[in-house]
Amino acid sequence: MIDRAFTVAALALAMLAPAARLAAQGPVLPTLRTALDATADVAEAAPEPAPEHDALAADMADGRTTRGFARHRILHFTFDDGPRAATTPRVLETLDAYGVRATFFVVGRQLEGARGEGARALVREMAARGHTVGTHTWDHANLTRLTEAQVESQLERSERAFEATLGGRPWLVRPPYGARDARVDALLARRGYTAMLWNLTSSDTVTRDPDVMVERFRAQLDRQERHPLGPGGIVLFHDTHEHTVEALPRILDEVRARNCALLEQPGEELWDLAGDPRLYFQARQGTAAATSVRLDAATLAARQTAVRAEAETYCR
Repeated sequence: MIDRAFTVAALALAMLAPAARLAAQGPVLPTLRTALDATADVAEAAPEPAPEHDALAADMADGRTTRGFARHRILHFTFDDGPRAATTPRVLETLDAYGVRATFFVVGRQLEGARGEGARALVREMAARGHTVGTHTWDHANLTRLTEAQVESQLERSERAFEATLGGRPWLVRPPYGARDARVDALLARRGYTAMLWNLTSSDTVTRDPDVMVERFRAQLDRQERHPLGPGGIVLFHDTHEHTVEALPRILDEVRARNCALLEQPGEELWDLAGDPRLYFQARQGTAAATSVRLDAATLAARQTAVRAEAETYCR
C-alpha cells in the first residue's frame, strides 16, 4: 500500500492543475498578499525552470564544505530525508506557489527497485520543477562511525540509485546529522563531492508544533542579523514531517512580511530567497572551509532589483 501511495501521490502532483492546487490550500496570513491567494500570483512567482537547469549540480563538484554564511540577506532552503509520499508533494506545491527553488537531499535507499517507483517519480518531479537534488547517503548512516569501505559503499549505492532515476550521479552531499570529520571530508573530496551543511534550522526535529517552528525561525533571523559572518544562510528542513508542511508557508510569509517592512526603509537590503545553491559554491582549496559569501556589487544590485519588484507585488 505504501508503494502504491507513493506512485499515486507523484502522479497526482504532476497532473493537478495550478488553480485547483491553490484553491485547496487557501490563504496563510491576512496581513499581506501571500502566494496562495490567487493563481495569477503563482504564474508570476513560479516561472518554468531554464532548459539548462542541472538538478544534479555537476558544476558544483569539488567545492569547499559550506554552512551557508553570507554577508547579505540571502537564504537558501534545503530539505532532508525524503521523498515521502504523504508530505513531499505538498512541500513542492508550497515552494511552487511562492516561486521558491530549494535543494533536496535524498536518501538513496528509497529509490531502489520496484518499491522505489513512486519515490523516483517524486525526485524527477523535483528536478522538473527546477530544484536541485543531492545525496543524503544510502540509508542515512552516520559516516563518522563507518569504515572507509562502508562510507564508499554508502556513496556508491546512492550514486547508482541517482543514475537510475535522473541519469547521473549527484555532486552535492549532506552527511546525515551533519556528522563529519577529517577522514570523512577526505573521502567525500576524493569522489568530488561538495558538502552542504546549514547554519539556520526550521526546528522541525525538536518540535512538532508549527507555531513554535515559526517563532523559533523568527528569533533565528533576528539573531542572524547581528551575526559577525552576516545575516544570510542555508536553512535546514525535513520534507518528511507533517508539521513542516504546515509551518513552511508561514515561514515563507514571515520572510515576505520582513521584506514588506524593509520596503519602507530606503536603501535597506531585502531578504533574497535564492533558489540557486551555486551562490554558496567556492572551489576546494585543500581542507579550507568556505568563507562567508559576499556578492559583487553588480550581482547584488541585479538580485535586489528582482527581489524588490516581487515584494512590491505581494506587499500591496
